[in-house]
Order: sequence, then structure tokens, then C-alpha cells
Amino acid sequence: MNILFTICARAGSKGVKSKNARDFCGYPILYSTLSAFDLFSKRYGADDDITLAINTDSDVVIEQAAGTNVPHIIVRREEPLAGDFAPKIAVIADTLSKVEAMLGKSFDCVVDMDLTSPLRKVEDIHNIIKAAFDNQSCDLALSVANARRNPYFNLFALGDDGLIHIAIPSNFVARQQAPQVFDANASLYAYKPHYLKNNDGVILHANIAYAVMKDTAVLDIDSEEDYEMMGIIGEYFYSHDEALAEVHEHIPEILA
Repeated sequence: MNILFTICARAGSKGVKSKNARDFCGYPILYSTLSAFDLFSKRYGADDDITLAINTDSDVVIEQAAGTNVPHIIVRREEPLAGDFAPKIAVIADTLSKVEAMLGKSFDCVVDMDLTSPLRKVEDIHNIIKAAFDNQSCDLALSVANARRNPYFNLFALGDDGLIHIAIPSNFVARQQAPQVFDANASLYAYKPHYLKNNDGVILHANIAYAVMKDTAVLDIDSEEDYEMMGIIGEYFYSHDEALAEVHEHIPEILA
């Protein structure tokens, strides 16, 4: 297959200032994703044509990427896609279009790796691609974690009467009776190119496959507290999980 990997890293961020250019556990946070990508390419990329594109308007991110030996293409983020409300799927679609034109080729899959979800295993990347192609009817595959709360059993919504009610009405008396639910953890996405080129911008309208990741290893970094907590979690797993530690310990090998 021809696989396009994307990393989207805009310069601005309201929740955490310059979060895409900051350090994480001793290295620029970008390097965790580049290290996982590099290990995946070496382990699984022999039979595939793999391209990495970094879509950014950050000179710092561009400089950080240039400081590695990981081959990549820089796609400059256009101003209309650099604002707080620009949908990420539009950025990924724009990256696909530009890289296709640049290289004169099409792709069978587009894998987006979220920069601010730095804790991922090489197998997580393999699994998300497998999930996308094991289900031929899906438009994309999402990385997820097993949810700790269930809307059929112990998640509540505020009603017009001022009281809280079970989010999805049910008669379950035990959590084990409720349907299995997942948290989308915003780490990995494997898109079919046809979907990126013909979507309405609402990912929940798509046919979605999934791959399960370690539930405590990913936080969506939207605040300084999230960033600090992610660092603590990272240090813990780098000393307790061999597959996550492998990615961190590989970072010196990708430095130019």
C-alpha cells in the first residue's frame, strides 16, 4: 500500500501555549511521534511505500523536525486552516491533496498521529491500519480506550426539570449488562482517502472502525494541568512498559 502519515502542528494554542513545540520527558514532544513512526517504518514498512508529511505554520516545529534523520515533507499550514476553529480533518485533507500533487501519486490510507498524544506503541500504529482495512466498509478507524463510565449505567445528563437522568435510558442493574462503550482518545486516525475528499466535516457521521489502546496512557492535552499530568504518566510508563519505553529510548537514534 501507499500510506501517507500526517502530523498536524499549528503554532498557536489557547489552552496550552505553544504546546506543539514544547518538551516532553526531556525531548521536544514532536520527537515521541517521530520515534514511533520511525520504528513502525523499520518494522512494518518493507512492503509499503510510506510518506510522512508535517503540516505546520510553526518555524520551531519545522526546525525540530529538521534536527532529525526521519525523512519528511513540510506542508505549510495556510492561514484559513490555522485558526482555533479550523477542523483538523480539513487540515489532513489539505495535506493529502498537496502531497498527492507534489509527488504525483495517490494513497491507499492516511494515518494521522496526534502530536499531543505522545504515548503510543509501535503496535498501536500497526493496529489502527489493520482495523481500517479489516473492515472494508469503514471510512476510517479511530484509536480508543475502554471507557471508565457508561452512558447506559452511570453517566447522567441534566434534564429540564433540574434533575439528572441516566444519559441513555435503560433498565440495566449491573454495569456488565450495558453495551461496551469506548472513549475516543485522539491519538491515531486511519482514514480512507475517499472519505477525506468527500466528507461533511462531522466525523461522527462516518462509518468508524476502532483499535483499542492502553486507557491510562493518553490524555488530550488542553490545559497546563494536562501537560504536567502527561509528563508524570510518561515517566511512569517509560519505566514500567517495555513497548512504550522502546519508543522513548529510540529518540536519540533519530537525531541527526
